[in-house]
Amino acid sequence: RRIMDFIMAAGQTLLENGAEVFRVEQTMEIMARSFHLREFHVYILTNGIFASAGTAEISEVRNVPVRTTHLGRVAAVNELSRQIAAGGLTLDEAEAQLARAQRIPFPNDWVQLVAGLSGAFCFAMIFGGTLRAGLAAAVAGLAANGYLLLCERLNLPGGFRKITTASLITLVCLPLCHLLGTEASHAIIGTLMILTPGIAFTMGIRDFVQGDYLSGTIRMIDALLVAACIAIGTGFVLWCYSLLTGVNIA
Repeated sequence: RRIMDFIMAAGQTLLENGAEVFRVEQTMEIMARSFHLREFHVYILTNGIFASAGTAEISEVRNVPVRTTHLGRVAAVNELSRQIAAGGLTLDEAEAQLARAQRIPFPNDWVQLVAGLSGAFCFAMIFGGTLRAGLAAAVAGLAANGYLLLCERLNLPGGFRKITTASLITLVCLPLCHLLGTEASHAIIGTLMILTPGIAFTMGIRDFVQGDYLSGTIRMIDALLVAACIAIGTGFVLWCYSLLTGVNIA
């Protein structure tokens, strides 16, 4: 039972921090073999883990409702599985190392703010914007990541976060671009790129390639819903702006 709980905790750590379904399954199976857990079977979905061992003498289900992206934790658990497979760790040592991997912190707030600022600026320039559009996008990216950090502390729903953040980005870019005398489209598009669900979309494709069609479908639907939320937030503000000023944003 203790080995089973450890393996389930390792799989949950991988799944909730952005690992692919096939990676979670392989890692859990490697750990089970290394600890000589007989008749181990596992089935993974994007939000749940089902596993049994010992001809179903032990079975366990874990719900994973929250999925974030922390590849540092994923890498730490993968390294832990390699050490276990090499026979260099006892169960006590493995449990301690897993606990340390679970406590790896996210980047500091200022790092995320700088990432939003620089990412939005670079994307605006990549999409053909001027330097002034890039500066407007940088300000909007800083405001967007600051707002997302606030939403995380308040534990607001994900869909609401995406819609309101996209609205905030558009609200910031429109007046700034007007003051700077440049088109707002490049600044808006560049800043919205920091919200796009690129990881979810990529993971969905990888799940499809590995034959995990249900998990791949779930991830693709998740990515499409995020894209829809971004479109709703941006489109609503642009519609209101056009209605009030009579100016269409191209």
